[in-house]
This record gives sequence, C-alpha cells and structure tokens, in this order.
Amino acid sequence: MEKSKLFKQRLFRIHIASGVIFSIIMYIAIFFGVFAILLPYIKTWEKPSRHIDSNINIYKIDYNYMIEEALKTENFPKNNILVSLPGRMGDPAVTISHRFSQPIAFNPATKEKLNNETKEQSHLAEFLNELHYGAPLKVIGRVSFGFVAIGTMVLIITGLILITLFKFSNKGKNQQAVFSKIHVKVFTWLFVPFLLITLSGAVMNVGLISSAPMSQMLTKGEAKTIDAVVGTVLFPQSKPVKKVNKEVSMKPLNELLQIANQINPQLTFKVVKLINWKDETARVEIEGYNPYKPFLNGGIFNKPTITLNAHTGELIENQKVLDKTWPVFVAEALFFLHFLFGIDIFSRIAVAIMMALCAIAIGFAMMLYLEKKAKKYENKITFYDGIGKFSLASMIGIIPSTGALFILQWALPFDLEDRVIWQQGIFYNIWLATLFWSFYRINSYQAAKEFFFIGGITFILAPIFHNIYSGFTFFELLSMSNIFAVDLTLFIFGLLQLYISKKLPKNRAEAKFFWIQK
Repeated sequence: MEKSKLFKQRLFRIHIASGVIFSIIMYIAIFFGVFAILLPYIKTWEKPSRHIDSNINIYKIDYNYMIEEALKTENFPKNNILVSLPGRMGDPAVTISHRFSQPIAFNPATKEKLNNETKEQSHLAEFLNELHYGAPLKVIGRVSFGFVAIGTMVLIITGLILITLFKFSNKGKNQQAVFSKIHVKVFTWLFVPFLLITLSGAVMNVGLISSAPMSQMLTKGEAKTIDAVVGTVLFPQSKPVKKVNKEVSMKPLNELLQIANQINPQLTFKVVKLINWKDETARVEIEGYNPYKPFLNGGIFNKPTITLNAHTGELIENQKVLDKTWPVFVAEALFFLHFLFGIDIFSRIAVAIMMALCAIAIGFAMMLYLEKKAKKYENKITFYDGIGKFSLASMIGIIPSTGALFILQWALPFDLEDRVIWQQGIFYNIWLATLFWSFYRINSYQAAKEFFFIGGITFILAPIFHNIYSGFTFFELLSMSNIFAVDLTLFIFGLLQLYISKKLPKNRAEAKFFWIQK
C-alpha cells in the first residue's frame, strides 16, 4: 500500500515537472498549428493575385492557351512541366511550373497572366507554419520542438495513468479544482487525436533531422540522405520516354481531364505533368486524391495517377491508391495525420477546434501550477513568479503580435524593399514587448486583460485593412467565399478576445470568485 502511494506521488511529480518544462513550447506549437491547419485559405487571403473567382469548373478551362503562353517565356523548360489545377492547396489560379523555373500563374476564368507574388513579397501563411515547428531557429528550433513533442507524449501517457489511478471527483469549489477539471476533461476526450498528431510531428521533426546520420551509419557512408536508402520504395522512378522529334497536335487538356474522370470518377484532380509536350510520344500524368481512401493517398508518397496519351487520349496507365506497397501506406498515413492532405474545410475546422481546445487545456494546466505556488504566499507577500510572467507573454502575449502580422500583410506596400523582413521583425518586437510588459506589470491579471484587448483590436483591424488596401470592395470580397471566410474568422476571433478581456477578473481577489461562479 505504501509502495503504491509512493508510486502515485512520484508519477504525479513527474507529470507536473514535465508539464512545466514542455507546456510553453507545446502551446506555441499548437497555437501556430491551428493557423497551419487553415494554411491553404490564409495563402489565398494574403495575396492580391489570388483574389479571383474560385468557383470554376476545371473541365471548362482553356489550359492549352496558358501552356503556350508559359512556353513563350524565355528560358522556360519544355519538358516535365507541371500544371497545378484550381483548388490545389486552396489556390484558385492555374499555375504552370517547373523545378528549374519560377511558376507562372493564370486566372482560370479570363486566362490573364497574374502577378505571382514571390516569398520576398508575401510569406505570411508559410511563416505561421514555420513558427509551428520552430523553423526560424533552424536546426536548433526543429530539434527542440521535436523533443518537446516527445516530452508531450510522456505527459499524455503519465496523464492517462494518473486519470486511471486517481478517481478525480471534479467537484471542488475553488480555482484549482476548476483548472484541474478543465485540463483533465479536455484531454480525456481528445487525447487520441492529440497523441496521433503529436507523434507524427515528433517523427517529422526529430526523425527527419536524424535520418541523414542514421542513413550514413546503416550504409557505412554510402548514402548521405534517407532518400538514397528508401527512395526507390517510396518514390519509384518511371523510365523516361524518348522523343521521336515528330511534332503533332495536342488534345485539349480539359478534354483529357474529362477522359481521366470517366476512368476513375472517385479522384479529385490536383496536378498534371506534361511529358514530351507536342511530340508524338507526349503523355500527361494526372495526379489526384481519392477522398474515399483517406490516410492512404494524396500527400507525398502515394498519389494515384492516370497517364494518357496527350495526342489521342488513349489510356497508358491507371495507378490506383492500393497499387502501392505497405511501407508507402505507413509513410503516407504518418504525414496525413499532420498535414491533413485533401480533407475538406469542415474537417479542417473540426481538427483546428480540437487543437485549440488542447491549447486551452495546456494553459489551464499552467494556471493550476501557478495557483498552487501562489497559495503559499497568500496574505504574506505579492506573488511574483518568473515562469508565470514568461508564460503570460508566451501564451497570451503571442495573440496581439500575431494579429499585427495580419494587419501588416496589407498595411505594408507590396513593393516595399525587404517587406517580409519588416513584417516579421515587427512581429518579433511586439512579442518581445509583451514579455517586457509582463514582467513590468505586477498584476498579471491586468496584463492578461490588456493583451486580450489589444489582440482583439488587431484581429478586428486585419480584415478592415484588407478591405481598404486589397483594391476590392466588400461585395466583391463577399463573392470570394474562401477569402471572405478568412476575414470573417479573423473578425469573430477579435470580438471573442474583446469579450474575454472584458469578462476576465482584474485581480487575484476577483479571480477567486470568478472561476467558481455557475
């Protein structure tokens, strides 16, 4: 009996100590991860060139005209050209690209060539995604975030054991009981998706970084990357098709897409690869995603493909989802769990809400830890804790700095030199300012209210600045459903923060009664 009690105490202390160490970085990863889940829509919102009608039938677009226009571009490669169809990763444009050339984008309705913004002009969505996995800190950041993901899995496992061993009544009437109840309830219901997403993130961060030295060890220095070890299995290369140098007419690409749709109507087409275009041996490889077989296709390793003769439309190969081997399915499922390839907006929103709830649960766990520490000093001295101040800036101060990113996306001119550097630099400075303010303010409750208020203002101003500086009227934006949805979400998120700012207690004395109100 004594040993069992000692085991529970030690396990509880391990859970608390690990939580304090890993919670802040994990919270940051989840916070930006929510934005990363909605990345396709933010990428469309952030670029003026993508403010076009997204309700286009892909089978009625004149792709051949756009291909010809791209081929007229100086030094544009003539073989293995990729045509990204409207809707791929939320992009409404037709994009023609090659690995050795800058992509060229077209409006699918008007066939007009678009001003395709470079990453030096617009990098908002990708930057939010990079913050999600620590990329701004290079290898140190990725490894740190990866090990935090591993540490979080330890927290999940120890938490499940504690829930099993301890019978939490959740009937307490003080702040600590409320914080504990919220933390336990959320992770009791959501530990499975949270565990799977965290596991896949840990494998991608730590696993991919460590794959290079492991590959060298396994092959005794012959292979320097993981691709050289497993590339032939995951990325089997088809034999190149030799040209006969006989020019023939190409069948319209939209007709070839219709033929492919008849062959496999379950596929949602994403990309078309043009091989030996205009030659008698020309063919098109049409990549798609089968929504009826999620986890198994549509991402990186398994892309169902229909290959047609570009001159006659004759079927050459029909590669289905289940034609690959099991290692490909394992790798594809692992990446699907994290990137959510191909799923619809409603599924993305559902996952984003679940992850947001997990971030809130982590926040309440930190508040529980700080409340226990504060009780030791009650009626003695004012509680002032460095970890608490750092947590305040990291978990709440991050909101107004992120809101500023969205404002600056449209407030800064797109022709401004070093535009992205200015945008990101201001973001870091605002975030750092919240850290200074957190330590300056003795009353953390008041600082939290101020951060939520400023955050609410910034997120409300973001769609307003977008309406002013995008060059489109409100009614024009209203017809662009994906773009207007981002504006509406930002506005509602801002209003929510203003509401939270108003409702939160002003000080510790008020907080004692605030959290136990029915």
